[in-house]
Amino acid sequence: MKILLPSATSHTIPMKPRINVTDVLSVVIKNEAKGTVTTVVPTYTLSHGIMLLTFTLVGLEGETFTVKLLQATAIVYRCKLFFTAQPAQNYKITKNKYIYA
Repeated sequence: MKILLPSATSHTIPMKPRINVTDVLSVVIKNEAKGTVTTVVPTYTLSHGIMLLTFTLVGLEGETFTVKLLQATAIVYRCKLFFTAQPAQNYKITKNKYIYA
């Protein structure tokens, strides 16, 4: 799951693509609560096997989206997006305990 800020409209997320990307990509974004589907054409850069994907999406606090990144009909990547302005917490899970860093 990728965490995005609701105050931003342009987002960049890092990912490791499933296949070698050589063509134009499209991002199919589905709002899980509303059921609406949007397709956008992102920009991307590749460096050492990691893709930085930049796209435009407006989301409200607490909204979740499913994302499918496509090259033609091949699935390059899938993930979920969650919009929140709250800071992420780093923690480690040990036997029956959460240790916050």
